[in-house]
Formats: sequence, structure tokens, C-alpha cells
Amino acid sequence: MKQVTISAVLISCLWIQAVHAQSSAPSGPATLRVTGTMLPFEDQKREDVAMATIFVQDKPWYFRIGKVEGLSGEERDQAVKEGALLEQVRFQGPEGVMRRLQKANLVGKLVVIEGKLDSKGRQFLVSSVEEAK
Repeated sequence: MKQVTISAVLISCLWIQAVHAQSSAPSGPATLRVTGTMLPFEDQKREDVAMATIFVQDKPWYFRIGKVEGLSGEERDQAVKEGALLEQVRFQGPEGVMRRLQKANLVGKLVVIEGKLDSKGRQFLVSSVEEAK
């Protein structure tokens, strides 16, 4: 009887540790709010300005990132260490949002893009696009 009780307590402790370890894992893509400027890919990429090459509906664009909200300090450090946060990332989302992102009146203007970044899959799932005020 004593061995059964000890075994049950040991199994319970191991099970609790396993559940705790799983719950501390990242829950999915990071939700970000990125402020920057969309520039045509045909423009010359400048070395003195930090720009990422992004893809919107398989069309390449330059995106000059001004501000990123939604990253923890550790994630921000990792993004800086690995280079540009959105480099070679495919932007995807609802058709209307993606058309708005490529509108001629937004090119060269400061825009705010919200969505979820899947850094492993190199995708940014865009939920909204608006001109910055």
C-alpha cells in the first residue's frame, strides 16, 4: 500500500511538471503593430536606410520600418540580432486588406499594419492597414 501511494505521488509530480512545461511554450504567432513606409521595389535600395524586402500577393516591395509594437524585450533583441524583422516575409490576409496595402495613395506614406507574425513560416497575417496620423 505504501508503494502504491509513493508511486501515485511521484507520477502526479511528474505529470504536473510536464503540464507546466507545455504551458510555458509560445502560444503561436506574435501579434504586432508595425509602422513604416511602403516603397516600390523598382526604387533603388539605399544602404543608409534600414529596409526589408517583403512580398504582398507575391509582388516584392521595400518596407522601411519605423516602429514595432508588440514584441517583448527578448523578441526585440532576437530580431535585431538576426537582422531585419520582416526581411523576406510574405504578407497575407483578406483580399480587401491586401488591395488597400498596395494602393497607390499609400505608397511612400507612413502606414500602420497590424497582424500576426509567424517568424518560422516567414508570414505576416495582416488584419488591418491604415494611414498613420
